[in-house]
Order: sequence, then C-alpha cells, then structure tokens
Amino acid sequence: MTAADEPTHDERDAEISALRAELRRAQDQQVERWLHLVRHGEVVPASIERSLSWRLTRPVRLAQTAAGVLRREGPNKFWAIVRSRLRRLVRR
Repeated sequence: MTAADEPTHDERDAEISALRAELRRAQDQQVERWLHLVRHGEVVPASIERSLSWRLTRPVRLAQTAAGVLRREGPNKFWAIVRSRLRRLVRR
C-alpha cells in the first residue's frame, strides 16, 4: 500500500464519526426495544426485581394495574380477576 492509497486524516475522522453515529443508532434501537418490553411488562430485569425500590413500590404497581383493569373492564371483570388471583395465591 502506498502513501497515495492511505486515507487522509479528514477521511479517517469522517469514517470514525460515521461509525460512531451508526453505533449510537444501534444502541438506541436496543434501548428502545428493551424499554418497550419493560413498559409492557414483558421483561423485568432480575437486578430491578431484587432492588429495594422495586419491592417497596410493588403495592403501588398492583394498585395501578387494578385501577386500569377496573377502568377498562368494569367491576364484574375486575372482581373476577381478583378472585382468580386470590385462589392461585391460596393454592401455593
């Protein structure tokens, strides 16, 4: 390879910048996917589940979920779900 074949300093900087931008986009996509899964309750990382704040806020999250079901489904469906969950807890 001759000196004429070598990329210039500006070309290298441009390539590095382009690669960094591509890496950021890929990382952002991964973060967005992870956040989507977490937001929709599909994934809860074990490290979060073990945290004190996660355990302390569990009643609030359950109440929010219950309020959402009550609002969307009405009281009959809400109480049916509550009874079902209580039965499962008793069986354990």
